[in-house]
Amino acid sequence: MGSMGNMASIRNSEYPGVAKYACDVVRQRIPLLVGVMDCSISRVLDRIDSLKELKIDGVVATVPFYSPLKPNEIVAFFSELAKKSKFPVYMYDLPGVTQSPISVSQLETLINEKNLAGLKTGNLNLIMELYRNKLMSGKDFSVYYSNLDLFDVAIKSGIGKNLDGMFTCTPYNSRKTYAEKSSEIELIKSLNNILKLRNLFLKENVLAAYSYAMELLKCPGNYHADYALPISGELKEEIVDLMKNIHEI
Repeated sequence: MGSMGNMASIRNSEYPGVAKYACDVVRQRIPLLVGVMDCSISRVLDRIDSLKELKIDGVVATVPFYSPLKPNEIVAFFSELAKKSKFPVYMYDLPGVTQSPISVSQLETLINEKNLAGLKTGNLNLIMELYRNKLMSGKDFSVYYSNLDLFDVAIKSGIGKNLDGMFTCTPYNSRKTYAEKSSEIELIKSLNNILKLRNLFLKENVLAAYSYAMELLKCPGNYHADYALPISGELKEEIVDLMKNIHEI
């Protein structure tokens, strides 16, 4: 239930069931973070409250995405959320959707909130500024990089926590990208394979195409919004051919 999936359009009645299913599958073997994005503190807290019986490791929230927020409103939003959430809160910097980027000046304040556990962002400069200014020194604060196009650059820069929804439909190439013994050439080749598939999805509707790819991986479901149009038969053929070519099916 991140930005690559049905998070923004899933029914409230279905929401906790999806999170419970994930908990049942994961069984605390790996960290489990649940997306709680919505357009106000109270609506985000409603989502968090519906998860209260689950054993999860944190919740992930963007700023509200209905209208742009001022810098002090971003600080107020995350500060209040951190104080009221029963789970650790991870901030998701997604300005392409929210219209409101998170900046270093805001993080200088927010990083001291006890229940703010980390940040996910596609802004490589923002991460490097955090490191250069030593804002995370002595703090239990995680940073996840989310710009798929530059994961090889991030890895070379020492950023090992990279996260993108495309990993779920490219398990073979995702493993190759992060294999301990992968050479630089293998890393670039595997990442390029993931990008080729992502770019193919972009020809029509990304999430409808993603749903079809997941179906090919025996994980069927509607990972797209209910208003999304089905992808064409031609694109389906292209997805099958490419996924075979890059060893995903």
